[in-house]
Amino acid sequence: MTTGQTNPPTIPSPLAVPSSLRGLQTALTSPDPAALSRLQHPQPDDSSSAVLILLSDGPDPSVLFTVRARNLRHHSGQISFPGGHAEAYDDNLVDTALREAREEVGLDRAEVNILGTLPSAEVPVSHSVVAPVVGWWRPDNSLVASPSEVASIQRWPVSKLADPSHRVSAQLRPDSIIGPAWQFDDLFLWGFTGLLTDILLRLGGWEKPWHHDRVVPVPQRFGSDVFDPDAP
Repeated sequence: MTTGQTNPPTIPSPLAVPSSLRGLQTALTSPDPAALSRLQHPQPDDSSSAVLILLSDGPDPSVLFTVRARNLRHHSGQISFPGGHAEAYDDNLVDTALREAREEVGLDRAEVNILGTLPSAEVPVSHSVVAPVVGWWRPDNSLVASPSEVASIQRWPVSKLADPSHRVSAQLRPDSIIGPAWQFDDLFLWGFTGLLTDILLRLGGWEKPWHHDRVVPVPQRFGSDVFDPDAP
């Protein structure tokens, strides 16, 4: 693992950005501080991890998520973006995000066009500093989950993520903070990934009004940081 890396500059896409993503691309160049207000920015920036927020190129772009394998030591069973810790051989944190996506879901880095990055942020529960990398692709090839890391792959369109009927506020414990979350059948998206998803919808201009006061407890299956084989 390498530390001390800073957020890399935006890398222009070699292809024309789809019209559905141009608003997001513009917003990433100078994000609205209000949209980023809930992120915990480390001082100094000492990013040691990166995640890839990947959208498709269609008129209703889908966003790629993974359900982490239940046997993982940390955040098992939770929904996340592909990503992980930087390695010494990574050129930068964009390289880290692309490598991790390749390892987790078989994504060819040559298919990814980088739109930009979000400011690095600290994940409160682990205190790791994560650089979110935003990109797009044309999903012509199938993705394959690495069974040792990923239980399943989910792709939800932004229209579904913005649908107020799927949106709730999540609370892990009665004394913990409340954050944005989503319910899709038996899947529950929340936490740092939920916060980044909320920011993505705002920056992309896709957010719709929703009931922030609809607070639900995080299901046990999605709330444990340590592997529990008996969790429902």
